[in-house]
Amino acid sequence: MLPVSAEPEPRIRSRTFAALIENPDYRKFYVGQGVSLVGTWLQDAAVSWIVYEMTRSEWDLGVVSAAGTLPGLLVGLYAGAMADRVPPKKMILGMQVAQMLFAFVLALIVGLGVVQIWQMALVLAMTRVCVAFEMPSRQVFLYDLVGEASLPNAIALNSGLFNASKVLGPALAGVCLVGFGRTACFTLNGLSYLAAIAALMMIRRPHIPVLTPHATGGGLLAGLRHLGHDRHLAALFVSMTFFGVVGMGYSALVPAYARRVVGVGTYGYSVLLASSGLGATLGALALASLGGLRRKDLLVPGGMALFGLSLAAAGGLPPFLIEYGARRAGLLVAVLGMFGAGFGALIFYASTQTQIQTHVPNHLRGRMMGVWMIVFSGSVPLGSLWAGMLANAHGVAAVMLVSAALCLCVGAIAAATGILRRPPIPRRTLGTPHQPRA
Repeated sequence: MLPVSAEPEPRIRSRTFAALIENPDYRKFYVGQGVSLVGTWLQDAAVSWIVYEMTRSEWDLGVVSAAGTLPGLLVGLYAGAMADRVPPKKMILGMQVAQMLFAFVLALIVGLGVVQIWQMALVLAMTRVCVAFEMPSRQVFLYDLVGEASLPNAIALNSGLFNASKVLGPALAGVCLVGFGRTACFTLNGLSYLAAIAALMMIRRPHIPVLTPHATGGGLLAGLRHLGHDRHLAALFVSMTFFGVVGMGYSALVPAYARRVVGVGTYGYSVLLASSGLGATLGALALASLGGLRRKDLLVPGGMALFGLSLAAAGGLPPFLIEYGARRAGLLVAVLGMFGAGFGALIFYASTQTQIQTHVPNHLRGRMMGVWMIVFSGSVPLGSLWAGMLANAHGVAAVMLVSAALCLCVGAIAAATGILRRPPIPRRTLGTPHQPRA
């Protein structure tokens, strides 16, 4: 009888939506964050379009994009240490309220017609500080909600939610920019935070001391020191840094790509962003269904390679097709290329995050997520800056082709050498047992 009763559980866990089906608190968190993320991407698309319309400068796009991510470098280690000490729910609530207020500040200055580039960059930088404190705590909170067994599925589902909102947000931004004006984009984003705040308030969990004094030892640099002793985790962080700098720099240039390469306006820009988000969403769903895959380490270079191929198609083919009169074919290739780039980037990032989350010691989880925040917050804006400089000199298409070629080369090397494959280690070295938090 025991073998029969034990069989259904693995099948449940291998289903695409297992974490949502099995965990009511996670469902509340998931829905609330989904509404908020739609508003976030709506604002993000509106900011990029407004900046480009005001300046017509790829460099300014890169600077504003960097302002929206770079501050995480300054506070990432401290935010990670706080995530190991402060109950994550309290931290997330506080940061969500602060981000809501900053969204309303943007709505005010845009609505009054006094907005300038430096003002927008400053508000986005302050918002990013809030995000930098929230993200490590959110990763800890996710682990506490679903547990280790369901964590890979929950990470994939969260990635799918993140990118599904990336489809809806830009589409809604196009409608708002054309039909209701710029102010509506920021007002709606501010209101969207209410859903996330309400969902968090509905999650009732008993207060349990976060960690023992021994577990919180090691200070701010404990996560970095651990990387010095774990070559596998270090390789994952290095690959994330490379991909953020070299691969994702193009994302800040999508408005210029829409105007100068593909030759479309606001709606076309929204479609390009939405196609990337749709690709990432489907990539997340595909990843969530791969619970039984043995060589998950191959997903990291595989995602990078797919991203490179798609970005090369998007950067190289549309200019050629449009120049020779095949405008519709050029637009279709651009949309499909952005779709594939989103799919590949999601596979890369979600697979990397899953490997990191499932192999870090529990007592260092917050601080390791702080290092993750630094890597993400530092690599993507640096990529935006070099992409903006190169695009000013050689064009957006050239940036995309260079990024694609480098990602293809590194992905092929990583797959051939197996550098990202984790060596077997004793279970006892994975950290302290799972301990729920408040």
